[in-house]
Amino acid sequence: MECHGTVSLVVLVLVLLRWPASSSAWAPVSRTITVDSEGRGDFRSIQSAVNLVPDGNREWVRIHVRAGRYREKVTIPKEKGYILLEGEGHLSTEIYFDDHAHGSTDGLMCRGTDAMQTYETATFSVYANDFVACDIAFTNTHNGVNKSHVTQALAALVDGDRIAFHHCAFNGFEDTLCDNTDRHYFRECFIKGGVDFIFGYARSIYDGCTLVSNIPPRYGRRRAGWVTAHARRHAGDPGGFVFKGGELRGTGRQYLGRAWNKYATVVYYHVNMSSVVVPKGWAPWYAGNDTNNVLFAEVGCTGPGSDMAGRVPWEKHLSKAEVKKFVDMSFIDDGWPLVEK
Repeated sequence: MECHGTVSLVVLVLVLLRWPASSSAWAPVSRTITVDSEGRGDFRSIQSAVNLVPDGNREWVRIHVRAGRYREKVTIPKEKGYILLEGEGHLSTEIYFDDHAHGSTDGLMCRGTDAMQTYETATFSVYANDFVACDIAFTNTHNGVNKSHVTQALAALVDGDRIAFHHCAFNGFEDTLCDNTDRHYFRECFIKGGVDFIFGYARSIYDGCTLVSNIPPRYGRRRAGWVTAHARRHAGDPGGFVFKGGELRGTGRQYLGRAWNKYATVVYYHVNMSSVVVPKGWAPWYAGNDTNNVLFAEVGCTGPGSDMAGRVPWEKHLSKAEVKKFVDMSFIDDGWPLVEK
């Protein structure tokens, strides 16, 4: 879907109307900054437009990115909130780069030096609260599926609160989307990867999203990837990934997720699953890890990959009340406007 002029303004108005009355976000967009790779806008680069937004900003600023491919790394610092980043369709507007990590996934888990290396590979990073993106693609081109060795190479790192993505695409292979901390909403997005391609600690709803495995068919049936790697650490942590509707398809074989930490939480609700799903469904981080407190669940899913007969015995079976807790928008929404009920 494209997000031009009038359509994008309507989307933003719907977004803002759900904001608490005490917030300055009741005001309309204060200004629009246009980015055009051909030089027919205010800037040629997206980062230059972001830099123009003042630190401590409390008025919505729209950065309109005209169709094209933009080879750059873009960062929204924590001081620059209230940005609407708007493309002209995720098939025609793309931010791409080819950075990659040299460390280990275990290093990332411990948030050591390797973690910094991994996080820094992101083509797009947002650390600010109150951010919206629509109709734009974020791509890390480093890992080609025909390469003999792949490594962490993030398309996006999402690390602020009250963040939403509408009709966006995230393209990568290993660690495509770092859904790191706080509350996020992904609506009808396209997310492609092969290994842990949605990972992090966040509390997020993926509403009507398309998840695409790009594990090469040459890997055969003995090698599989993991769609998710959730990292919830403690019983009191509010984190969890919830997939509502949408589909899981692609090539190769995929586990629905693996438990990065012992309270990992992932729920698939009414998702159409192709035969890409491994019959066991889920995996621990390492064989023999304690899975007693892991909450991995499926509810009302369809398609050949949804057959639960062969699932791991520690998959959870949720009550109606438990299901409602996860799939209701209150799981992430306490009045912020970045979700549509």
